[in-house]
Amino acid sequence: MAGLVPAATILAARLSRADNVATLLQPAPDAAALSVRDMGSGERHEPGINVIGDIPSGHKIALCPIKAGEDVVKYGFPIGRASAAIGAGEHVHVHNLKSTISSPLAPVRQDRPHRVAADRLRAFVTRCLLAAGAGRAAADNLADHLVEAHLRGVETHGLRRLKPYIDRIRAGSVAAAEPIIDISGSLLRVDGCNALGHHVGVVAADAVAQVASETGAAVALVRNSNHFGFAGYYATRIAAHGMLAMVTSNGQVFLGPDGARRAILSNDPISLAAPLGDGSFFEFDMATSVTSRANVVLAAQRGETLPAGIALDREGDPTRDAAAALEGVLLAFGGAKGFGLVTAIELLSGILTGSAYADQVASKETDRHAPEGTGHFMLAIDLKRAIGVASFTDRLDDLIARIAALPMKPGMPEPRYPGKRRWRLRADRLKTMIPLSVTEYDGLHALAADLDVPFDG
Repeated sequence: MAGLVPAATILAARLSRADNVATLLQPAPDAAALSVRDMGSGERHEPGINVIGDIPSGHKIALCPIKAGEDVVKYGFPIGRASAAIGAGEHVHVHNLKSTISSPLAPVRQDRPHRVAADRLRAFVTRCLLAAGAGRAAADNLADHLVEAHLRGVETHGLRRLKPYIDRIRAGSVAAAEPIIDISGSLLRVDGCNALGHHVGVVAADAVAQVASETGAAVALVRNSNHFGFAGYYATRIAAHGMLAMVTSNGQVFLGPDGARRAILSNDPISLAAPLGDGSFFEFDMATSVTSRANVVLAAQRGETLPAGIALDREGDPTRDAAAALEGVLLAFGGAKGFGLVTAIELLSGILTGSAYADQVASKETDRHAPEGTGHFMLAIDLKRAIGVASFTDRLDDLIARIAALPMKPGMPEPRYPGKRRWRLRADRLKTMIPLSVTEYDGLHALAADLDVPFDG
């Protein structure tokens, strides 16, 4: 098998002492001896197992015989059942493993398409949030955000996050409070009061746009907030007032520089938005890690190997093993320059706002009840006062036309300006309705039953 490491001993990682499989940290050739590192204690031992067949790096290997029908245990809990008998040292994969984990990012199944109109979906999510104890304004704002995520194709920030938000509302982890705004000239200091981040974000975005319309430009420094979804939502909300907008945020920590043995920052997003002449928006919206943590979680669930250059393990060494990456550090895009950019965004989102910054931001995974303390930065520039809205949109439209007119190498796609795909997709889904995966659709029915809320999707 090409690329296999011709080593006498192959290293694998066991994530929990209860596991009967381990994850290979390098490609394993047939008959190689297996060495296992316990990720909890860091101890390494030799179980006396030899590899059976060639197994790729990042895949699972059995640490003991597993009978057909028995649970396959990883992370300390069953991830599936053996569909055939598996011997110690054998490859554990789809050929002998039937998964019992439903992926939150699974694609829409073509045999069971579910489409729901945006207005109905928005109304249902609002009802769920009100039933869970959210205030009316917060429920409306969060529901609109989640639906917009699906309209624009940003499903990672859509319905898959609804139940965790509701769990935090029910547990009292977020407050049923209204943000407090202190305005000094063109500077707004917004205390989110631990309210739902999406509600805090909307209140801050609308306020900074209003002040900018009066003064020409304004900045909102937001503290004591929570996860607020995708930054482009707030940037385009500000831009809809005839503004050029920039929005940044910090969040859950899992990113660090190359060689780090511990994460220090989030994949802080930055968004820049402005109106276009056709009524849609230029919407630049990006996170600063090479890939999202959600994609790494999905790869770990599927036993897939990560591409090189995405993550480090707990020792600060490069890894393609998704489980080891979740225990370690994700990397910023663009190497040292990317890490410099995310640090600069943290300067705006965390340091300047007076909010929690870097690894002071609480993790919902390690402490589900802790206020996150997230910070957001928002800038609004009134285009009417700066250059005139019509003049600005004419110039921006011309820039986009010049980019589209570039001569391209045969076979290469037409260059696309930021926001083009999102807003074309939004227009299409408003007509054809929002496609939901089986997991998402069934999850809504389960949530409706749990909250005793009707779902007419």
